[in-house]
Parts: sequence; structure tokens; C-alpha cells
Amino acid sequence: MTLRHLKIFLSIYETGSTTAAAQALHIAQPSVSTALRELEDHYGVPMFERYAKRLRVTEAGRQLYPYAKHLTDLLDEAEDMMRSMGTEGTFRIGTSITIGACHLPQLLLEFQALYPRMTLRVTTENTDAVTRRLLANELDVGLVEGAVRSPFLVVEPYRTDHLTLVCRPDHPFARAGHATAEELVAEPLLLRERGSAVRETFEAALAARSLAAEPVWQSVSTQVLLQAVLAGLGVSVLPRPLVGELVDRGLLAAVPVEGVDFARQFCIVYHKNKFRSAAFHAFTRLCRSSSLDGSAEEPVPAGFLPPVMPG
Repeated sequence: MTLRHLKIFLSIYETGSTTAAAQALHIAQPSVSTALRELEDHYGVPMFERYAKRLRVTEAGRQLYPYAKHLTDLLDEAEDMMRSMGTEGTFRIGTSITIGACHLPQLLLEFQALYPRMTLRVTTENTDAVTRRLLANELDVGLVEGAVRSPFLVVEPYRTDHLTLVCRPDHPFARAGHATAEELVAEPLLLRERGSAVRETFEAALAARSLAAEPVWQSVSTQVLLQAVLAGLGVSVLPRPLVGELVDRGLLAAVPVEGVDFARQFCIVYHKNKFRSAAFHAFTRLCRSSSLDGSAEEPVPAGFLPPVMPG
């Protein structure tokens, strides 16, 4: 088995056919088919099943893919490293939404002061999406809020953050100054989507009290949820930094939930076998030094707040 076999296998896996793989690699289709057959003979198992001229990946192919991807990516990284020695090139960062909105801008300013010749590429998605990009080597490092379950990734907590219950100032929770978990789940809930770190933290805290909740509205957008809370359509549980200014302006009330701590960890995540450049180490040091407990809430970036709805 050679690197060429692995690259051809990856191309077939990602394009879905030997013809498309040949076109992508600019080689003859018979050469692709021959290389695939040699790879399957080498391991003694089929990588794809053939149905009516279409290929369907087998379990063996699925198992081989992350290793083949990692090996070919390592070669690419070695070439990048030798060209730049970690002081120039492209540094790819993936963050989940709260980190991207509130914490990342200052980190990037400090990082660019250290590495002005480094080009930054930033992606902001939920934790599951950032994890998939890390496994596909589309990112050099991730900063996430949710659980990471892949054995191929290293997870290092670096900051504690908290969610808070928010409602309109005229809501009974605001007038009482507190709420119970049982009262909370009885309210119309406006929540982030499943798979987001915010949703996972919220549901885990309720599960610890043998409670569950079904939202009347769920969204990938915090702005949409804030708009709905302002309109009086329900209550939400969201990251403190993203609601702090609305609370300070008296447009929303932040209400403690008795006996429930919506705490979560912000984590640095990276592939366990990935080359870690000087830029990587500098960036992660900045993350660790930014705050240990996240207790100081940061202002919402300009333009983040939704318009205030009447009534």
C-alpha cells in the first residue's frame, strides 16, 4: 500500500465514484479502479459495494477513511511547516457561537500582533460542526462549549461560562426574583437547537433533577430567540455574555433558577496527532490566559443586539 493508493481511496470516498475520482485526480479511470482493487486485495476486504454502477462504502471503508485522511493530511502539514516554520501561512480556527461572538475578537487581535504574517480563517458554528471540521482537518484548532466525544481529538478546558434564564421584566419570574426548575419547564421555552452546547448544558442541568423540557421554539440563532423573548413569547436560557447588555438596559431580566447551576466549560480542541506549530502554541496560551473562570461578562459586540420590539 502506498500514499497513492490512499489518495485514490480518499477521492473515491469523497466523490462517490471511480469516474469522478479520476477526474478530480487528473488520471485515467482504469488506473483508479486498479488502485482500488490493489488496496482491497492488500487488506482482504472490500472498501465499497457495487450496486448498479454505483459505489456504497462498506464498514471497512468507513474505518479506513479517518486514518487515510490523517496520513495524507500529515504530509500536507509537513510541507506547510517546512515552508513557513510556523510563522506564516494560514491558521484555521473554528469556534462555537458564544466564543466567536464574545471572546474571539480580542484573542485574534492579540494573536495578530504576535504573528502579523499569519493569515487567519475563522469558522463559527455549533460544537458538532466544529468537531467534524477538526476530524476532516479543515481546522487547526477549535474553541467549543459543548461535549466532544471523538477519541481522535484532545479536549482541554480553559474557561468556565454560565447560562442564565432570561424573560421580560414584567414576567412573573422577574417580579418574584427567582424561579424553580419545575416552574421553568412549565413555561413556553425558546431554546437553541439540539446539538448546540447551550442546549446540551440546559438539558443536562434539568436531567440532574429528573426533569425534561420541550421547547415551543428552537433556533440556531441567539438573536432570533432574544427577539422572541422581547416579544413576550416565552423565556429562554442563554449565555450570560450574550444577554448582559439587554439586562443592563432593563429590556430583559436575568433570573436565578433555584438549585440549578447552568455552568459549562469552554474547551480548546485539536486532533491528537496534528502537528502543533509555534502559532498554535501561541494562540492556545492566549486562550488560557484570557480568563480562568469567565466571571467577568464581556459586552455584546456592536450590531449583535436585536431591535427592540414594542410592548
